[in-house]
Amino acid sequence: MDLKKLFNNNKAVSPVIGVVLMVAITVILAAAIGSSVFGQGPAKSAPQANIDIKAAGIVDGESEDATSVASLKFEHLGGDPILFDEDAVVTKVLIEIKGTSYEIDASDLGTLDIGSVKTIPITFTDNDGEEGDGEEGDREIKSGTPVKVKVIDVQTKQLICDKSVRF
Repeated sequence: MDLKKLFNNNKAVSPVIGVVLMVAITVILAAAIGSSVFGQGPAKSAPQANIDIKAAGIVDGESEDATSVASLKFEHLGGDPILFDEDAVVTKVLIEIKGTSYEIDASDLGTLDIGSVKTIPITFTDNDGEEGDGEEGDREIKSGTPVKVKVIDVQTKQLICDKSVRF
């Protein structure tokens, strides 16, 4: 065996270098894509809470022309605290009556912690008549009226609670 021929034979060097370069480029691209995808951090999630919502009854208006006011009872059974604040809109409550959704004023709930039981009247929040512009008769809640109640986290736009209530 001639050692000069062995070291001077370069026929297999070019394909080996090509394969090594292709593997290196693939590893670098995979690392770049992986770091950009996994480096974004976890997505925010809505507070996780178990909330029981029940009809608290309908109170008739005191005068003849006053309308009756229905109330909802919220009970926090466990999970994260839910903040209902009028200054910083963090969580909103929507109700659906006869297929139409309305936002109600839930700022009286304050912060709903575990074990909290609070009752609020259903008062609609209109922005100069632009939202919830249905007739007053569409909003009237009578005994036996089914109402769907949704509690939504405003920051993440995720549903916290969805209950059907019958008055």
